[in-house]
Amino acid sequence: MLEERQQPYFVNPGVSAEQLEDWLNQQLLHVACFNRLVKEKATLEGQLEEINKSIEALSTSGFEGKQHFPWDPSPLPSHLQTEKQPKEA
Repeated sequence: MLEERQQPYFVNPGVSAEQLEDWLNQQLLHVACFNRLVKEKATLEGQLEEINKSIEALSTSGFEGKQHFPWDPSPLPSHLQTEKQPKEA
């Protein structure tokens, strides 16, 4: 019974134990990368869904009337909007 448990789980004739270990490590890296990409994809799809909901909410209200920035007429502070008066000598 003990001999059966000590047998290698993967049997591949012509491959050394080091080669098999390297191959398994490579597969581990690929699976980890794949799992990370799947998680990133799920996160991005969630963000995209939120963006689509926001776009839908904005587009249902319509764009009627005058469209402008909330700052009317300019977002700059008033002291930057006026031209400096030349000093009289």
